[in-house]
Amino acid sequence: MRTLVYGAGPIGRWLSLRLHQAGKDVTLLARGETYELIRRDGVILVDGYTGEKKVARVKLVERLEPEDRYDLVLVVMRKSSRLAVCPILVECQNLQNILFLGNDVSGFHRYLDYLPREKVLLGFPGAGGGWDGDNLVIADGDKANDKGSPLFIGELDGETRERTTRIEEFFEGAGFPVSLEKDIDGWLKYHFAFMGPTAGVVLMHGGDLEAVAADDLALRKYIRACREAGDVLKSVGYKRRQPPIFNLYYWLPEWVGVKVFRGFFRSRKVEVAMGLHASEVGDELLEMMEEFAELRARAGIETPNLDELLSFARKPPPMDLAM
Repeated sequence: MRTLVYGAGPIGRWLSLRLHQAGKDVTLLARGETYELIRRDGVILVDGYTGEKKVARVKLVERLEPEDRYDLVLVVMRKSSRLAVCPILVECQNLQNILFLGNDVSGFHRYLDYLPREKVLLGFPGAGGGWDGDNLVIADGDKANDKGSPLFIGELDGETRERTTRIEEFFEGAGFPVSLEKDIDGWLKYHFAFMGPTAGVVLMHGGDLEAVAADDLALRKYIRACREAGDVLKSVGYKRRQPPIFNLYYWLPEWVGVKVFRGFFRSRKVEVAMGLHASEVGDELLEMMEEFAELRARAGIETPNLDELLSFARKPPPMDLAM
């Protein structure tokens, strides 16, 4: 399956390196200084658990030409950028399947203003990471040397088609676990209900995850904020909390939840995925907050804890990323 990774941020580089190392026909699209840097040095990542540096000389292009042919395009960019490239994608008639990977609260309808429904899939990458000085550090999985976090993928209507199975087999053949979601739109909304408060409480403490873990009051606000966001989604019709682990915010007594999430914020995966990434969510998080505010207005539900934590995304304290 001839594949283009459109976007050379942390996750785009991680995907292209993993696919290249698995022997897949993958090309990475990068621009400007990023293109020149990768052309010179290759894709370089640091394993967030082992510290191992990984390097791959991935095929590289600086633009998508109208005559280019790809069986699968992975659009891995911030949401506003993903929408911005749609006019470019629509000019290329030989793109078979386009999988938009990343955070999304507003839903898939904006993509359909440009692209035919039969070409579009949505998903989310399980890995996370960011820059630690000059090093791009990625945490894939919950611990060192495990099989990795799943790629979450879904058709817009939740059906599993022949092309869905082919894409699943392609990724699994490259060593990626895959979770096919029946309601990928709802999954992405619930991901914000988790990710928004998580980013907020991290920003509240300036990126100091140990300070988050030690602050019982902040952890209680965090749990309540996730519940409030989940209540909004349920009220507007997204009744299935997903993934199922989201139910922990509801099922655990709050004092037990504080202990559980104290360990969560002290985990290496969160240190890499949120501690290094929280300072970069910026505009994307603000955009998703505005989209979620529309859902909250429809629900007519007050969300004081969520509002307080998300306020730190508007004016975050200085980040100390030397952890």
